[in-house]
Amino acid sequence: MQTYDEAFVEKFMAPWNAHDVDGAMALMTEDCVWEIPRGSEPHGARFEGSAAVRDAIASVFTVLPDIRYELVRASFGPNLVVLELLVTGTLVGDKKAMFHACDIMIVRDGKVAAKRSYRKVTE
Repeated sequence: MQTYDEAFVEKFMAPWNAHDVDGAMALMTEDCVWEIPRGSEPHGARFEGSAAVRDAIASVFTVLPDIRYELVRASFGPNLVVLELLVTGTLVGDKKAMFHACDIMIVRDGKVAAKRSYRKVTE
């Protein structure tokens, strides 16, 4: 088991903030899983495999074309990285989005095998 650190977090977050789908996917395993908060299941929506995750990431960059992820805090364990983030962006129609999010990631051989995303809901 390996423990990751802030250098891994910086490397992981860079393509997300650059809206670089290929760069983000380079840090995900072929059999990766991404769960997002919204969806019809208790876990939200689940994307499995690199093709489905790639499409989901591209969709986020389309819906929030200026999305930005600011690290609030990171925690680490064996093969585990937990990110607390402040997420900002602009939705279609110039509606501003700002919320806290948490990503719980299982890392295997330096790549993310599972990314489970959670967020605070603002009203």
